[in-house]
Amino acid sequence: MNKAYKKECWLTLVSFLVATVLTHFYPIYFLFPQLTESMLFGFPTHYFLTLVVGWIALMPLYWVYIQMSEKIDAEIQETVPAAVDTEIAPSGTTSAAGGAL
Repeated sequence: MNKAYKKECWLTLVSFLVATVLTHFYPIYFLFPQLTESMLFGFPTHYFLTLVVGWIALMPLYWVYIQMSEKIDAEIQETVPAAVDTEIAPSGTTSAAGGAL
């Protein structure tokens, strides 16, 4: 089970780094300074590219992250025994996990 949690942590870390790179591609404006001088749909081109292209590029990343995360969650759920779903009350009766007695 610890292996699945480690995979989930790595997936989250890598996804965060990729999202950061995709949404903060401002160094491109140093390579192409003419992007800061032109306008697109009434916005400076570099604003438009950051807002629109960055978020469009993130959509596939979100989809992949959700698919992989669901597989890891299913793996974790398979390894957790069914006894964890209930907790034993002090009097010996059982109740739903987290429920009041």
